[in-house]
Amino acid sequence: MKILIVDDDPAIRLLLFTVFGDDHEVSVLCDGHNAVSVLSDPNHQFDVVLLDLKMPRLSGEMVLEFLSGWQNIKTKFIIVSGFSEEAEHLQYSNLVGALPKPFNIRELVKLVESAAETTSLKPAV
Repeated sequence: MKILIVDDDPAIRLLLFTVFGDDHEVSVLCDGHNAVSVLSDPNHQFDVVLLDLKMPRLSGEMVLEFLSGWQNIKTKFIIVSGFSEEAEHLQYSNLVGALPKPFNIRELVKLVESAAETTSLKPAV
C-alpha cells in the first residue's frame, strides 16, 4: 500500500513513518500546499493519506475541499488531528475516518489497512 503522511509536526511524521514504513511505501509532507501539489499529479497512486487538519500554508480541510471536486481521485483520506471535534462536520466522499491525537496506534493501523478497501465512511470521531 502507498501511504502519504501530511502533518506539520515532525514528531508525528516520524512516528507515523515508523509505524507504517516497514510494511508500506510511505512518503511524508509537512503541509497541505505540498499535499495538493503531489495529489494533483494523476499518477501519484497513493492509496491512503493521513492528514492533519491544522497546518500552515493550507489546512487539511482546505486540501479536502480543493480535491473534493475531482471525480477521478481514488485515494482515501484519514484525518489524524488534535482538533477532532472539527473533523466531525467534514463530509467528503473520500474521507473514510478520523482519529483524535493522541491516537491509539493499533486503531490507526486497522483503519489504514481497511481504508484501501473502503468506499466511504462517516468519520469515527
